[in-house]
Amino acid sequence: MPINSRDILYMMAVFGEREQVFKTEGLVLGEFDPSVDGFYKNVQTFSFKVKKRKAIWINISSNAPVDVAVANERGASISYKQAVKEGDIGPIPTDDNKEMGIIVGVYKGDKATVSIDIWMERP
Repeated sequence: MPINSRDILYMMAVFGEREQVFKTEGLVLGEFDPSVDGFYKNVQTFSFKVKKRKAIWINISSNAPVDVAVANERGASISYKQAVKEGDIGPIPTDDNKEMGIIVGVYKGDKATVSIDIWMERP
């Protein structure tokens, strides 16, 4: 039987082989904000430090579907998932990046409360 990414996540949790690089809980997307274009904060971006030539995993939990993109230091998207409510994304290789970013968004008129947990394998 082949090993899938969920098995790897379980093994990492059991043996303590993960290092948290970013975590946020209760992030609200789609709220009214007159200080931004369009008056609604539908998209949030966050950057986080990573180690070269490792892999990251992302756990998303949301009460409504959200779109999630991961970008490298040059701003290029290296992973994208649409309509995520609950689940894991990864492994995503860090390659030669020292910093990466995550972009989370909802469609205009939608609202979501999101929790994000990003971790990487320990050296």
